[in-house]
Amino acid sequence: MSSLRPCTFYYQESTMTAKQERQTILVVDDAPENIDVLSGILAADYKIKAAINGEKALKVAAIEPLPDLILLDIMMPDMDGYEVCQRLKASDKTRDIPVIFVTAMGEVENEEKGFALGGVDYITKPVQPSLVKARVKTHIELKQAREELQQQNAILQENIKLRDDVERMTNHDLKGPLNAVLNVPQLMIKTKKLDDEQVGMLKMVEEAGFRMLDIINSSLDLYKIETGRYQLAPVPVDILEIVKQIHGETRELVQTKNLTIQITVNGRGESKGDTFMVRGEKMLCHSMLANLIKNAVEASPNNEVIRISLDDREEGGQVTIHNKGMVPGEIADRFFEKYATSGKEGGTGLGTYTAKLMAETLGGSINYESFKKLGTVINVTLPKVGRPATAERAVPKAASVINDLRVLIVDDYIPMRQTIKAILRQVGIVEIFGASDGSDALQIIDEEPMDLIISDLNMPRVNGFELLRNIRSNPAWQELPFILVTGDASQDTVVLAASTKVSGFIIKPFSADLLIRKVENVLGLRLKDQV
Repeated sequence: MSSLRPCTFYYQESTMTAKQERQTILVVDDAPENIDVLSGILAADYKIKAAINGEKALKVAAIEPLPDLILLDIMMPDMDGYEVCQRLKASDKTRDIPVIFVTAMGEVENEEKGFALGGVDYITKPVQPSLVKARVKTHIELKQAREELQQQNAILQENIKLRDDVERMTNHDLKGPLNAVLNVPQLMIKTKKLDDEQVGMLKMVEEAGFRMLDIINSSLDLYKIETGRYQLAPVPVDILEIVKQIHGETRELVQTKNLTIQITVNGRGESKGDTFMVRGEKMLCHSMLANLIKNAVEASPNNEVIRISLDDREEGGQVTIHNKGMVPGEIADRFFEKYATSGKEGGTGLGTYTAKLMAETLGGSINYESFKKLGTVINVTLPKVGRPATAERAVPKAASVINDLRVLIVDDYIPMRQTIKAILRQVGIVEIFGASDGSDALQIIDEEPMDLIISDLNMPRVNGFELLRNIRSNPAWQELPFILVTGDASQDTVVLAASTKVSGFIIKPFSADLLIRKVENVLGLRLKDQV
């Protein structure tokens, strides 16, 4: 062992701007000349702290500001590097500081022990400057990425709490009073003690209430449905009553376009006292049909007839909405997909997507046909009263399949691949592969079957969209789940991703929790809740 002598540190003017704070590296070695070497390599880019034994290292590591990374010699007197690492990881204050072991070639066989104690990497002596810089830079960036993910996760948790608070306030402060706005007019009308003008005014109040309800449902119930949190409470619902309410809500636009809406029940014109009962929820049925009927009114040519037919079928109660407009060719194949819209000023592309989700949540089904001469026909089938819902939500796969999943991460930025890999490993996914761009990815999946691809959008050679198109054009890979990751949140990007049949979409920066939830939704399973 060498005797203690002053250490020479090689500080050079940093290329960083004055606003950027340099990270701090703690170098621990009982040989000052080794500290000199490592300091000389790193001092131009990092602040350097030093310690010549384990006890001193533990004290320096706990002083604010904490080191961003520790280079730790293994062979030291009194307390070796393994014990130092173990004690660092046992402290809440220092446990998250990355530790890279610096070791002689003869100690490499102890790598497994070092990783088990919490080390993140090894550097062998004599050190190579380029390797030291690369390893330190990679683990500093990984640490920063983890911290950013933790911050994003904390923000997400705050947002979730805020959303839940808003949801509780909405249910109590808005939906409660809306029950009166929606139900009292009908109760008063049924007394038959009002004149036509009074009945008309009450119907206007009722229509305004349903408009408010649509706004609430679009921001709360739709989110619950998309995330699998919606709890259906089905009861008998009169669809004819709902259709007539929506007819009233669209009255102004119908008159502007000089349209006629014809409603039939089991092949005949509807008359006073008619009902058409299905099994569902009134609010959900209203939101679903309002989207479809309003869409039909907007799409219909002027001076035409929109036909709404309610028919009892063996499979359930069927609602058919027919207008003479034709679905534009560019969205024909993705009519029920999110953000599918064409030529509608201010259109969000959520109407038919929302209707499909709601129909399936109600236990029903939905389909459409569109031809030049016929126009567009949408059929919604809902469960009959007294009959259980025929559609069930997907049951998550058993946890035992998680360890068998094979995931390919495609990103030209290595720290991003490593970060996603670390998140997936925390929830039990162990077979994880990496590729630097779409070209490498195609070669890998050609040789190794995959269960999921998580790909960046912007990459050299073959980017994320090109990779997805290649995969969807191959019959063997057409159903392969594909999550696209990008910092571009523009609607054009989202629409293009949907048209290419992407399975999921994540906007950077994202939290670990968001990534896990997205993987769960795409694969239809429940991962270990450890993030």
